[in-house]
Amino acid sequence: MRNVITALGIALLLSGVNYSQNTDQSAGSPKTKIEAFQARTGVVIIQGFSEVGSVRGLYVTSVTVKAKEFLDAASGRKEFGITVEVKDNSGRIERENTSWVDYDEIESLLKGLDYIAKVDRSVTQLSNFQADFRTKGDLGLSVFSSRDENLLAVKSGRIGAATAYFKFEDISNVRGLFASAKEQIDKIRGSVGKE
Repeated sequence: MRNVITALGIALLLSGVNYSQNTDQSAGSPKTKIEAFQARTGVVIIQGFSEVGSVRGLYVTSVTVKAKEFLDAASGRKEFGITVEVKDNSGRIERENTSWVDYDEIESLLKGLDYIAKVDRSVTQLSNFQADFRTKGDLGLSVFSSRDENLLAVKSGRIGAATAYFKFEDISNVRGLFASAKEQIDKIRGSVGKE
């Protein structure tokens, strides 16, 4: 019995060492340019931001979009983008998560949402469907069939993610937040109509 306990103890210790060696080194690294820019140390970073708006979803969920500008005070270098904050207060545990989207990814976000908004049950002969779009900063948009209607899910994050759900007819309201944020940033950049 004593040998069994000793063997189990050694196995537990070794498995802990093995687990610690297999951790993902990139888990904490920034995924977007604006995350990396604002996370820099040893420099003064000035952040400008405006809340573009918020849309309430089904099941006590919501999405809030902010336009962001970051300035390196020493070099004058700037980065732009948006944050998408998703809140889910529908369960016993309230979830909230924020995804970062670089300025150069906003246009593809809009096009991706436009595309998945056109998808319907005719894309498959099976009972249900789901069409997804994902950004580098772990913002996921999904249009999917649910009973007799289609819904939109906006998900922020992977582990500890928060998801907001919207009726299909509310897609234009969510898209409007992304488009308005891009317009605000375009005005700041002086690039309206330039791409």
